[in-house]
Amino acid sequence: MERMSMEEEVLLRMIRGDESAFSGIYRHYHPALYIYLLRFCKVPSLAEDLVHDVFLKIWEIRERINPKLSFSGYLYRIARNHVFKTISRLATDEQMREQLYRQLADIDPEQPEEVVRTREYERLFEEALSKLTIQRGKVFRLCRQEGKSYDEAAAILGISRNAVKKHMVLGMRFIEDYVYRHGDIFMAIWLVSTFY
Repeated sequence: MERMSMEEEVLLRMIRGDESAFSGIYRHYHPALYIYLLRFCKVPSLAEDLVHDVFLKIWEIRERINPKLSFSGYLYRIARNHVFKTISRLATDEQMREQLYRQLADIDPEQPEEVVRTREYERLFEEALSKLTIQRGKVFRLCRQEGKSYDEAAAILGISRNAVKKHMVLGMRFIEDYVYRHGDIFMAIWLVSTFY
């Protein structure tokens, strides 16, 4: 991302509440941030909403911005965190999820790109699963893929119920993080809503 000309000066003006400086920053960073967020969510209207949310957050916390540090790094960190929070909300908020699904209603699952996406989701999930420790992988397979209770998994593996629970929590956290880093919003929603 190309640094905006006289960025430090413009940031200082924005920090002091200058709305025209904020507008300049918005215009400069909007296109690249939109493309960045679209990579995660694949839905143009959602990406646009996320961009607006991120810039609203920037305006709200402008006094905390250090104009001497990389503003684009700060902006992208806020954007990434916001995407992950949105993913979590989409996974647990039925109304938000339904709204997103309505936006996606025009997508045909038989279209070649959707078939490819589904295969990619499966590959990514299996890849994350393969990176778990051996014991954690066994626990996950028993509890989530075979439907065993924690007590049943504990008896099969010869470990305590608490150990099974700990492996599940840490395993899910690892898989979730892996998917966030390597996938997109739909994969993350599927993962969270399927396994929580």
